[in-house]
Amino acid sequence: MNGLILYGAGKRCRALCKILRWDNATILAIVDSDPANWGKNIEGNQVVNPDRIKEYQEAHICIAVADLYAVKEIRQVLRQVYHYDLKKEIGYHKLILDVYKKNYKIEQRITCQTPDVNKKETIMFDCYDGLGLGGIEAWTIDICEALLKRYKDIFIISDNVTCNMPDSIKRNVISVDINHNEPFSLNTITNLIEAIMNKLPCKIITSKPDGVMLAAYLLKQYYPDMVEIISVIHGGNYRIYEEYMDLKECSDIYIGVSQDIRNDMILKGIKPEKVYSMTCPFPCEPILDRVYTEDAFSPIHIGYAGRMDGMKYSQKRMDLLLRLVEVLERDRIHYNMELAGDGPARKEMEEFVYGNGLHEKVHFSGRLNRSEISDFWKRQDICINLADYEGRSISIIEAMGNGTVPVVTATSGVKEDIMDGTNGYIVPIGDYFATAKRIEYLAAHREKLHTMGKLAHEMVYPKSLMETHLKFWEKILDLQ
Repeated sequence: MNGLILYGAGKRCRALCKILRWDNATILAIVDSDPANWGKNIEGNQVVNPDRIKEYQEAHICIAVADLYAVKEIRQVLRQVYHYDLKKEIGYHKLILDVYKKNYKIEQRITCQTPDVNKKETIMFDCYDGLGLGGIEAWTIDICEALLKRYKDIFIISDNVTCNMPDSIKRNVISVDINHNEPFSLNTITNLIEAIMNKLPCKIITSKPDGVMLAAYLLKQYYPDMVEIISVIHGGNYRIYEEYMDLKECSDIYIGVSQDIRNDMILKGIKPEKVYSMTCPFPCEPILDRVYTEDAFSPIHIGYAGRMDGMKYSQKRMDLLLRLVEVLERDRIHYNMELAGDGPARKEMEEFVYGNGLHEKVHFSGRLNRSEISDFWKRQDICINLADYEGRSISIIEAMGNGTVPVVTATSGVKEDIMDGTNGYIVPIGDYFATAKRIEYLAAHREKLHTMGKLAHEMVYPKSLMETHLKFWEKILDLQ
């Protein structure tokens, strides 16, 4: 590579500059759309105006930005303003992989010792970002806890941050020193390689294109028969697919959390026999026992549970949720809304609610413990989700499992669980007006709640069972 332009001056860019030193790559410029970043020094390179791109039309560009919407805007500017040929863009993960494959320190680390080979194959689940309260982490803990009741060599590879987890799994967590402030740092990748080397032969189940996937792949180059990489794809949008395609040589098998994701990966060129789909299990009672707000003089109960990320141009679209509240107010719908979760948008949302005198109608419950989820949904008549994209929202499925009627946007996987107009409603992405209309209809036809809620439960209950999920993974992992 003769020269490279990095677009973006954040954490990804800083990490990438350090990695590129090993390859003696020429960084022609670091550009950023925000004038506040111009003049800043990143690893000896000064951040400049994107106009510098005009001087390097033949150079490769790497967009070192994580935000999905920002990447879209940057590509639009590159194409329309700078007339840049996007075929010359090189993916962030692809660039890192190519540099690491040539890193002599990695080769020395792997070849300096012969690993001890265990008698039995080890199964290692990736929780690179820690064992917090996210959906991926909860699923990882649940499946490992269930597998450990039948098999011994099941482990979670994670960072060394202490957190609450079941006692039954604590001894099977492999803690690694991971630098979260410097993505794909040499020390982190080396530490991960060492941890995996101690457990050969192994199957690695990753949930993101992260350092664990890279470390496993680098090790696989030297021990091809001892490492298998299984990539579970939890998100259904083009940016996530791009990242996996950047690293497509790494994965042996893909598993999408919805059939939509499986189909999308096949369209991307992955062979059908290498792609599976699954439904994550969740607690669900076999017999639905709950009541609904059938009294037309009482407010209909609307619930949201999930991450409250940025207000605008973010996955969960909290900005649209507030617009929905405005429409419900305008149309004089008699409602009560409960919002469970936390995140950077919560403060602004609370200010909106109190500033408009809606605090008696819209309530913030904070982050729920897993034991509180069922009771939360049984308090709600309607589940809303206005996200722009999902993998397959576990929150929606949990709501349906508790008989709550979903009114949600057409994100990945919803058609597998929701029959529009029968056990819930699917509205176009971004259409909060349509969401309000479905809520208005249900508020005026309360008798529909019981019928649709019962059908919602019946649809998802068979998919909730851990035993079915275990059988799927036993087949994937070839466990005896």
